[in-house]
Amino acid sequence: MEITFIILAITIILFVSGKIRPDIVALTSMMALSMTGVLTVNETFSGFSNSSIILIAGLFIVGEAMSRAGLTSWLGNKIIQLSKNNSNKLLVLIIIGSAVLSAFMSNTGTVASLMPVIIAAAWRLKTPASKMLIPLSFAAATGGLLTLTGTPTNIVTNQAMIDAGIPEFGFFEFSLIGVPLLLLTVVYMRYFGTKLLPNNESRRMEDIDESIQNIEDSYQLFEGFWKVRIRPNSSAIGQTIKQMKLGSTMGVNIIKIIPHEDSATSFLKKVGFKKSEPDEFPDLDRAFKAGDELLVNCSEMRINRFIDKHNVAATKLEEVDGEFVKQNVLSDEVGICELIVAPKSSYKGRHINTGRFGEKYNVQVMALNRHNKRIRGREFDLQEGDSILVRAKWEDIKAIQEESRDFLIIGSPEELSKEVGKITRKGVISILAMVFMVSMFIWGPFSSSITVMLTAFIMIAGGCINMNQSYRAINWNVIIIMAGMIPMGVALQKTGGAKYIADSMITLLGDMHPTYFLAGIFLITSFLSQVMSNTATAILMAPIVLVASLELGYSPNPFMMALAVSASTAFLTPFGTPTNTMVMNAGNYKFTDYLKSGAILLGIFFVVSIILIPIIWPYN
Repeated sequence: MEITFIILAITIILFVSGKIRPDIVALTSMMALSMTGVLTVNETFSGFSNSSIILIAGLFIVGEAMSRAGLTSWLGNKIIQLSKNNSNKLLVLIIIGSAVLSAFMSNTGTVASLMPVIIAAAWRLKTPASKMLIPLSFAAATGGLLTLTGTPTNIVTNQAMIDAGIPEFGFFEFSLIGVPLLLLTVVYMRYFGTKLLPNNESRRMEDIDESIQNIEDSYQLFEGFWKVRIRPNSSAIGQTIKQMKLGSTMGVNIIKIIPHEDSATSFLKKVGFKKSEPDEFPDLDRAFKAGDELLVNCSEMRINRFIDKHNVAATKLEEVDGEFVKQNVLSDEVGICELIVAPKSSYKGRHINTGRFGEKYNVQVMALNRHNKRIRGREFDLQEGDSILVRAKWEDIKAIQEESRDFLIIGSPEELSKEVGKITRKGVISILAMVFMVSMFIWGPFSSSITVMLTAFIMIAGGCINMNQSYRAINWNVIIIMAGMIPMGVALQKTGGAKYIADSMITLLGDMHPTYFLAGIFLITSFLSQVMSNTATAILMAPIVLVASLELGYSPNPFMMALAVSASTAFLTPFGTPTNTMVMNAGNYKFTDYLKSGAILLGIFFVVSIILIPIIWPYN
């Protein structure tokens, strides 16, 4: 027990100091317990086989799939529309929208997805984004208290009860305290909290509208969009894009193809069995049919050559702007970006044909900019610093970014891909998958971890997210901290350390009303959450709270719920949760900004929890 306490003390000191990464601290703690003989090898690595780890990893995938399907961006855009250019309405909607999303996906994913949208909205409303971003982070933490899967601390608390043979909390049972706390957060931030926040100018985030406008300013992209129809007697019928050399020779970029509907297809569509989907990024081997409609980007000279050679009908699109580009050129699968020829690029000084270059990298070359001037043509001698505007699938853009040393990519394709904000087929699949997940949590026969993995599998099979994106979606830092700290909980129980601490708490508070014990748990957990990982805090406190409540003869439920709530109250420091850290630079905040706005909110959470929790979950 003494060895365990020494390792625990050193672990907490290292967590609080912040000198070493928290995941390294957790792993070091785990190995120390093994090397000193406190734990066996199986006990040391028990965290990695814990079902909670699988559950949280699956939730990261589910949340990322929702984001990639455009749901978070769509919600963000709806929030802006509903605010009707009123900053107070926007603030309220941000808090509610962030909380709802955080109830079903990771708090970090929610904040990362909504930050660019909110900063752009604040700029348009001429409101400092610093008035919006700390409320966004605090709302995400509060939203985690609406469901079992809202935050890892809820899962840790619930799993501890399951391991102890105590009936677990229901999926929405957390909302009995979470909803009142969320409503009070809305009222506090709307009428008082924002007055304590600074009027800072924010660092601009990657914003899709701004990016499109910058591209238009540099490349004059909007001047050459055409709607083309394949006539019944066109020579293009039966030929493919590659055979016709539309890109390599003619310099015509096919943005998308709307297939012609024959009578059978039209009938099936009417009765609901078939829906004609536009080909958002046409395959080079796709053959044209009579009646197909094409959206084309090229110069007037090139479209005239296309008309003359293949007898197609073409109409220039006049109403072309940023919204047109978002609706027609971009999608959840396809985007545009700028490739900068790197100083040591093997392409520097090389002569390229844009069509053949595009075929090599599976991109469409739309324009080239040199010294802030558009260079027209389809063949170039590339120079260092040349900027090539390309259209491609987001995954191909990401591949170029990660694998090619010849080009630098301007912007953040991975983030912009989530900002298109259209509800597509994938969006519908992700919504249905979420409905399935919640239904299974409430009524289903499967464990929580199996339910989440099934949901993640549905989203992967439905194309909402691929396997590589799934692996990148998992926050391995959180996973390692959890897996590394679970053995500490095992050691505290095995050596009697948890019972010793619990007995000490009983000696101090046992003769008092249980509300004092509840308040003590809340304050200790909340303090630890300000300075170390809230997940690690919950893992450490859960066995202590369970043992103490049982030895006092009380129901563990109110005390475990207080533990879950207080672990989500890291409002006083920018390092308590990843979301607080994320908004710090964007809002240009200081440490004291969190302390000023968060202290009163923490006090509200404390008072409301101490009053409501014993009413909802009685001590006896």
